[in-house]
Amino acid sequence: MRQFLLAFAALVAVLVAVACDSGGASSPAGSPEVANESATAAVTASSDTATATVPAADSPTLAPDGYPKLGAYTGIVHVLGDPSFQPLPGATAHFGTLDNAMYRVEIPDEWNGDLVVWAHGFEGFGKELDVDSPPAALRELIIPRGYAWAASSYSENGYAPGVGADDTLAVRNFFIEEFGEPEAIYLVGASMGGNVVALSLEHFPGAYDGALAICGAVGGQTQIDYLVSWAHLAAFFAGTELPLEDGPLAVTLTLTGEVSDALGEPDAPTVAGEQFASTIRMLTGGPRPFFQEGFVEQYLLNFGYILSDPGLETATARAATNAETEYAIEPGLGITADAINEGVHRQTADPGFRNAADYPDKVPTAGNLSAPLLTLHGTGDLFVPISQEIEYRASVEAAGKTDLLVQRAIRAPGHCDFSAEEITQAFTDLTAWVMEGVRPGGDDLTGDLSAIGRAFTNPLRPGDPDLE
Repeated sequence: MRQFLLAFAALVAVLVAVACDSGGASSPAGSPEVANESATAAVTASSDTATATVPAADSPTLAPDGYPKLGAYTGIVHVLGDPSFQPLPGATAHFGTLDNAMYRVEIPDEWNGDLVVWAHGFEGFGKELDVDSPPAALRELIIPRGYAWAASSYSENGYAPGVGADDTLAVRNFFIEEFGEPEAIYLVGASMGGNVVALSLEHFPGAYDGALAICGAVGGQTQIDYLVSWAHLAAFFAGTELPLEDGPLAVTLTLTGEVSDALGEPDAPTVAGEQFASTIRMLTGGPRPFFQEGFVEQYLLNFGYILSDPGLETATARAATNAETEYAIEPGLGITADAINEGVHRQTADPGFRNAADYPDKVPTAGNLSAPLLTLHGTGDLFVPISQEIEYRASVEAAGKTDLLVQRAIRAPGHCDFSAEEITQAFTDLTAWVMEGVRPGGDDLTGDLSAIGRAFTNPLRPGDPDLE
């Protein structure tokens, strides 16, 4: 228990420091006030050299005519990091700054004319911006096949999928201005980048020809709602409430004291801890492979959101809610679902922030797809749970766009735990869908998930029930 608490305290120390250094509520969407000086600069690098090239005369328009701004910009000053990187053999790297963000572009010598745009995930709440290359499994697949790729940092950190969608669209437009119009443009995003993908396909029709979301928060603001549920359910089963109005330190003391004592450790729970785990299991998709491994991995980290803004000062926090969430629990654990639903603390959203007109990235995504979308999701992902896919499927069905969605479950523990084989198959199938009209196979995630994922998991992970 002591080791558990020390680890938790270390996490909390970082989060509290970040929270004390963060800004207040976001200004309205479409009103960016980031204080970095806007600039566009470019550098081209081969495997041996990096030489400055003439910057683009004019920065590309952030959103072309007809495309709305989606970001809820805070106005917090961010510091640009170093965008430089080395190209893979047979390719050229381009990197620099674009308005208030940084970009990377890699073009193979034998470019096939297609472009992959990469949308990275959540980068924390710090002030320094970083630009990520696509994961090695994807990058080492697409460059030899002749695909160019482009990626942007987001001009702000935090949970900011609208900002990410705007900046990702900007680097797409920059690529077109600098290197020419691709024959096909694919959007690929992971984690919060999956939220970027869902928003982009909904609000930027025609910008992308197809998309791949891996471990994606495709449901939008429902991802934050889930983390709110995590914190308040833990407090409920501990017989207390979180003193959110008293700040991060008070919440920390409650979590490391009353809550920790009542629930035990995630791999050695008390009765109350078992009740908490069961409720989370049912909330996130029900019994399925690797739930327990993912639960243990994310147990501490999932309290990070509530600690980052207990006073509900940011737009993301003000838009979050569990007011209408219906909780369930497996039988035989000494408490009913009715008792949970009647007793758990209910956090309501501020309608001034949870509204699509002013804050399009602070509401659940609508599922109004404009291009084919293939998703991969791990059964043991408890940071962005597979229930995101279940809820998103319902939204897509309501929008009448099920012909544009294929979902796959991967039997794996942890967040974004995919093999090179799984990434390769998914991207290959996506491009065949876009270019040849061959709809790929997928999984039905709407029912029992206890045996899901056998079709597309490659290889089976150690500890998989099918290996026993």
